[in-house]
Amino acid sequence: MNGSQADTAAPAAWLSCCNQSGVQPEPPEGPRAVQAAVLGVLSLLVLCGVLFLGGGLLLRAQGLTALRARERRASREAEPGGASSGDEDS
Repeated sequence: MNGSQADTAAPAAWLSCCNQSGVQPEPPEGPRAVQAAVLGVLSLLVLCGVLFLGGGLLLRAQGLTALRARERRASREAEPGGASSGDEDS
């Protein structure tokens, strides 16, 4: 494409996308308000989901650590008695 063809195509493209007065049309407020409401609801849903899943994982982790602590206590209590009875058999 040479320079003269590009110059004639540019104003035609500009005229097709903008109105003749040069004033940009205002977008209607209805769809923008709906978008904001939908975005707010989705954000709250994501936040609640993260809190719910994160809380569940936290409770599960605490339960697993408590279980391991109980197992360690049980093994420590069983070790001295088991080790002394094992020594007596030898």
